[in-house]
Amino acid sequence: MVTNTRKITVDEFWDMAADPDHRYELVDGELVDMDGTPKHGRITMQIGHLIRGHVDLQRLPLDVGVTTGFVMGRDTMRFPDVHVTRWERMESHDDEAGGWPHFAPDVAIEVVSPSNTPSELRRKAAEYFANGTLAMWIADSGPRSVIIRRPGVPDDVFGPEDTLTGEPEIPGFTCAVAEIFAVLDRPGAPTPEDA
Repeated sequence: MVTNTRKITVDEFWDMAADPDHRYELVDGELVDMDGTPKHGRITMQIGHLIRGHVDLQRLPLDVGVTTGFVMGRDTMRFPDVHVTRWERMESHDDEAGGWPHFAPDVAIEVVSPSNTPSELRRKAAEYFANGTLAMWIADSGPRSVIIRRPGVPDDVFGPEDTLTGEPEIPGFTCAVAEIFAVLDRPGAPTPEDA
């Protein structure tokens, strides 16, 4: 027996009732559950906090947000864990009109979840780059590393002893990679076996 599942559009996704137990992306018209764990959330908030602090201190014309939706086509929506986007681009989106921006952020930051595969991350990068993203960060708590991927050039890989730089997309931003993952070492944080 063959079952045909009807695919939905971004507009239909916007009209759907929120499900308090799940967060979804829309990929080729199909809902994909975003399986964020508490560890994933701590790393996401830490990255957002570090970048937001720098942007505010330096008064950079950048919007920083978490889990903001970006339309990648008629039937694909992505919600990067953290996004950094120039104000001039964000201001082109009318929040009052509803819906999501119809472009990708300048920097899309993905915190690796248990369900993420290398091929899925490559696909996300291709979608982001095709829609205007300049850099995609991949933060992985396993090796405690951050990869910065840009179109057409080799990846920059920052390990646990390295200092990450967000140049040129986030002018002047640097931080120790260890500082990103320090939230996993605070008292009361789960051990690797618990995460």
